[in-house]
Amino acid sequence: MNHRETDRRLARSLGWMDTGTEFFEAELAQLSDDELSLPSRLPGWTRLHVVSHMARNARALTNLLRWAETGVESPMYPSPDHRRADIEAGALLPAAEVRADALAEAHRFRDSISAMPEGAWASEVRTALGRPVPASEVPWMRVREVWVHGVDLGAAAGFSDIDGDVAAALLSEAAGRFAGLADCPSVVLVSARAPGDRYTIGPEVADPTEVRGSTQGLAGWLLGRTDGADLECSGDLLDLPAWL
Repeated sequence: MNHRETDRRLARSLGWMDTGTEFFEAELAQLSDDELSLPSRLPGWTRLHVVSHMARNARALTNLLRWAETGVESPMYPSPDHRRADIEAGALLPAAEVRADALAEAHRFRDSISAMPEGAWASEVRTALGRPVPASEVPWMRVREVWVHGVDLGAAAGFSDIDGDVAAALLSEAAGRFAGLADCPSVVLVSARAPGDRYTIGPEVADPTEVRGSTQGLAGWLLGRTDGADLECSGDLLDLPAWL
């Protein structure tokens, strides 16, 4: 990818991240502190778990920016177990404290982005799963968090409220991860937003199931956030493996 394309993708991700941060914070603002203790749309997580995670995710991504800027390795989390335990511990704190922490860390992360030297965006860092990526991918990592977890809060918004371009990017990324995956059903996804947008997931077979719907509907199903009831399917809508 050339420098101009990297700059274009970075600018696009930053725009999506900023609007997504507004989206998440608007959903959060609709919930009282008492309501944050209720279940979220994520099985096993309360809304406080979601908000606790969002604070720690912003902090973790700030670590990656510091790594890119200084060259000193600064992983997102010490370990997967530490990440899980830290989210759980945060979810036990008073709701007002968890809310304030999530907002403060989001703003701190944005300030760190603004302070990044231009040349540092090309530096290589690693995701929590160990995947090497340029630092320019870090804002996109936050895009996923703010938009998807904004829906997971279970306030007012559903997956249909996610920005159409963001949903298309989420759909494309998730479909790429599922392409050729042996434990994924063989499906061709066709977006009503642009019928030419077709994605094949699972093993290649002669007659795959075809699933049609809105970009948001397809992305929501692929990411495990909806049951696919709003989609048209040429056969049975089968279960998908976990997205992340």
